[in-house]
Amino acid sequence: MNPETGDEYPPHPDFGWITDEPGFKALLRDNRIYWPRNPKSGNPRKKRFLSEAAERAPVSSLEISIKQGEGNRDLADLFGAKLLNFPKPVSVMKTIVDVCCPASGLVLDFFAGSGTTGEAVLRLNVDQDCTRRTVLVEMSPYFDTLLVPRLKKVAYSPEWKDGKPKRLATPEEAERSPRIMKVFRLESYEDTLNNLELRRTKEQQDLLDHAQAQGADKLKEQYTLRYMLDVEARGSQSLLNVAAFTDPTAYKLKVKRPGSDESREVNVDLIETFNWLIGLTVQHIAAPQTFNAETERDGEGRLRLKGRLRRQAGGRWWFRTVTGTMPDGRKTLVIWRKRPGGETPQGVEQDNLILDEWFTRQGYSSKDREFDLIYVNGDNNLENLRAPDDTWKVRLIEGDFFRVMFEAEGV
Repeated sequence: MNPETGDEYPPHPDFGWITDEPGFKALLRDNRIYWPRNPKSGNPRKKRFLSEAAERAPVSSLEISIKQGEGNRDLADLFGAKLLNFPKPVSVMKTIVDVCCPASGLVLDFFAGSGTTGEAVLRLNVDQDCTRRTVLVEMSPYFDTLLVPRLKKVAYSPEWKDGKPKRLATPEEAERSPRIMKVFRLESYEDTLNNLELRRTKEQQDLLDHAQAQGADKLKEQYTLRYMLDVEARGSQSLLNVAAFTDPTAYKLKVKRPGSDESREVNVDLIETFNWLIGLTVQHIAAPQTFNAETERDGEGRLRLKGRLRRQAGGRWWFRTVTGTMPDGRKTLVIWRKRPGGETPQGVEQDNLILDEWFTRQGYSSKDREFDLIYVNGDNNLENLRAPDDTWKVRLIEGDFFRVMFEAEGV
């Protein structure tokens, strides 16, 4: 309330006031409040003096930009409506990024909100012909409804009004725009629980339901904490079902839909996940290859190819490779394959014969393509193909996948 006129000024519905009642009284005593002529002509504002400009300019600029609704206008131009209260203005974030991050640096925003930081980086790259990258992290439902669409719109056109592009990017602007944006979805706590599959007999369940099993430190609690997750839930997708690695393209999890209690089944990118887990600096990810072949037994009962390994679209055996460097500098080859034979002895034998033939055909055992470390999913015989002077070692993907996920200490 203006103590001289008695006029009352309600707080802004989005922003509120900048101080509490004691702070307001202190400003009033120091004559630091500018009062409008009446409540319809605006809100009271805190006075600032020219002598304070050098010290207060950066903060004042930020506050003025936000008070004038610049952040709201940024989003309204892109989407045609106000979608979020109190978004940061793109101009302010562009200034901060330009000052703090070199032209080829990396900007990390752990609380990305509506994606203002991401838009600022994209626009700076276009304005300055630079190559800054950005990593944005957000857990709110509007990650899908606001943040991702916002970055797509900014990458598509540099100017928007009322949710529509005002013009297409020029060839120069298109050249400076991002070539790819990757979206990673991390498994949530709820997703982990939703993917637990318990294997329990009726007799076990009856015992746990008994009255004497209930309560703290009783059988049911101890069973749940010390036995259930280790034994009954073993093989659940969220606890890494290594048996499902026979087809690395078909690993699925039930994932909760953003803003809903419903879940949908989605594919997990095991290849990308494994690269991150082992800290691989990826140099090349090959396109998948598929092959067909026929096998037969020789006179001594050993399995061999009947004819040759034929590369063929939609073939039964599928391979995909990743090459890169481990954190300790070792040159690494990761071989992912589908194992249509499963875990039966005959199936394993046939799948490994095809793997050996494919490996030799690719020339991975030659000196000009030598690796320090080779990963492959499923038991295999690749060690037997190594020449006496070769130094590469073979490791199972499943083993290190499980170890890095569950046996890390001090994290």
